[in-house]
Amino acid sequence: MICPPNMHRWLAVAGAVCAVALAPSPAAKTLKIATVSPDGSSWMKTLRRAGDDLDAATAGRLTLRFYPGGTMGDDASVLKRIRVGQLHGGLVLTTTFANIYPDVQVYNLPMVFRNLEEVDAVREAMDPVLMSGFRDHGFLALGLSEVGMAYPMGTRRARSVADARKLKVWAPQGDAAAVRMLRAFSITPIQMPIGEVLTGLSTGLIDTVASPPVATLPLLWHTRLKFVLDLPLMYVYGTLVVSERALRGVQSEDVAALEQIVGGAMAETDRQNRADHDAARQVLADQGLAFIDLTPPELADWRKNAAVARADWVDKGVISVGIHDAIVTRLAEIRADL
Repeated sequence: MICPPNMHRWLAVAGAVCAVALAPSPAAKTLKIATVSPDGSSWMKTLRRAGDDLDAATAGRLTLRFYPGGTMGDDASVLKRIRVGQLHGGLVLTTTFANIYPDVQVYNLPMVFRNLEEVDAVREAMDPVLMSGFRDHGFLALGLSEVGMAYPMGTRRARSVADARKLKVWAPQGDAAAVRMLRAFSITPIQMPIGEVLTGLSTGLIDTVASPPVATLPLLWHTRLKFVLDLPLMYVYGTLVVSERALRGVQSEDVAALEQIVGGAMAETDRQNRADHDAARQVLADQGLAFIDLTPPELADWRKNAAVARADWVDKGVISVGIHDAIVTRLAEIRADL
């Protein structure tokens, strides 16, 4: 049989076209993301919009399914589920990674920041370092998002460190950073799940919490509190992480879309949470909570104890020397410009 001219070339082209047509398309992947943040919150509204955008951008190849409101347990439970593959990611407080990636707690150092302006300047330099560190521990971090400064709030008036040691102070169950911070001031915390705090305040089992204003209001703790010590004890922040194991087989362009779209959503929540933080402080005042200012000697005593605590965190390896020195250096530069 004599083939027509160029027949072999046309057969090769046709074969290649058929091979492409018959090749399986990349399998769709749904990432299961859990958080204690309630459905309907500003965080969840923003993330659900991002999920819709990701679905559209990847033509359905990569989608997000959220489990909000603590339906998968607290932050520690969410992390356990991620590690065994029941979940693929979570929106959790950074303290959740205390035993996996301790340096991500660096912004939690007791009283390391004096105001939110210092937070912004340090985060601009340090956030990329912390985000990169997650990859070294098997996670893709899609952003850090502020919850706010934790202030001491209570049913009893207290100003000095000595006064605070007489209080019944709550700490979240399993939150090693919060417990460590309180013990740094020789305060023995009473640990309990977050869902039991309102009852604890009502019954007198506890009389003091250290919480960001934006967390205090939706949990209705302010209905049992009377005083706020205007002292930022600790900066609280969260992150949305996805296990890198869950992203195996996902096209690189889809992972890039995930980082861009959801990363942008996390940046949006970070900005919104700052506005909410400031507004929540005002709401607490409007609700009748008395904000207590410290005298210079009282403030100096709190700062002295906090400095000892920060040094102890470094000495015990809670925070590495390198990451600690980096934040201290940046803060020194900021304060020198004032």
